[in-house]
Amino acid sequence: MSEVSQPGLAGSRGMVDFRPAPLVTSALSLERFASGKALRSYVECYWLARGRASSEVAGVELLHPNGATGLLFNFGGVLERDGERLSGACWVDGPKRRTARLAVGETLDLLGVRFLPGMAFPFLGESLAALAGGELTPGGALRRLELEILHERMLQAPDPAGRLALLENYLLERLRRHGAPEEPVLAASLGWLQRCHGQASIAALVDALPFGQRHLERLFQRHMGLSPKRYARLLRVARSRELIKQGGAANSLTDTALAAGYFDQSHFIHDFKAVTGFTPGGYLDHVRRRYGCRVQP
Repeated sequence: MSEVSQPGLAGSRGMVDFRPAPLVTSALSLERFASGKALRSYVECYWLARGRASSEVAGVELLHPNGATGLLFNFGGVLERDGERLSGACWVDGPKRRTARLAVGETLDLLGVRFLPGMAFPFLGESLAALAGGELTPGGALRRLELEILHERMLQAPDPAGRLALLENYLLERLRRHGAPEEPVLAASLGWLQRCHGQASIAALVDALPFGQRHLERLFQRHMGLSPKRYARLLRVARSRELIKQGGAANSLTDTALAAGYFDQSHFIHDFKAVTGFTPGGYLDHVRRRYGCRVQP
């Protein structure tokens, strides 16, 4: 993700000085943007995704879960995710437990914000447990968020920068009106799990906290929509995917499993397939087809 060199607001246009970091695949053009300084503790990135003309068959992008929640706005054709055509134009993308599959064609034109894990609650004002799973929640189902009104305003914006500025200002206003006190124990717990890639035991985490596991579970369900154990599994699988992409055939899947914290091959395969829909070997084949011999960062 690129950084904004001078983050801030400029009159009614909102954020200024975006510097996109494009990612181009066979069918998708993706640009990511940093938020302004006031939202850096909450927002991982804003992003724009468009389909692009290609001689190849329209693609399918894998949307892997990482415990984060986002908002999604559609300015193109009908959206198709996991083989289903979606109605509406804006959604809350709650914390996913499984990899979703997004169809990419020339009419794809999406704008979204991805919150940092555990940081969406101040903007949504609702327990994330109610939004967890795999399906998008239509903006009309949460009318107090006024996402449909925001979408209509963004439709009138002259360019993507104008839309992003409207989104930034919307989030700043939500935070000002409905922002909840920060949960330092949650932030510390998430950081601890992220640093160890989900490999340490939840019991070890609880031992370091001033309260018990039940309270930790409630905290995670409210702010993450996931239990600590499920989040740790997502982190281990994410680490496994990263190792497979980096090493390819140079590393055995057994070595990959061990490096990701799995000491039982069947457990590794079970978790990997439960989250991604691939076996580890199937995902390695996918990486070979998609990237060839290129090492991924």
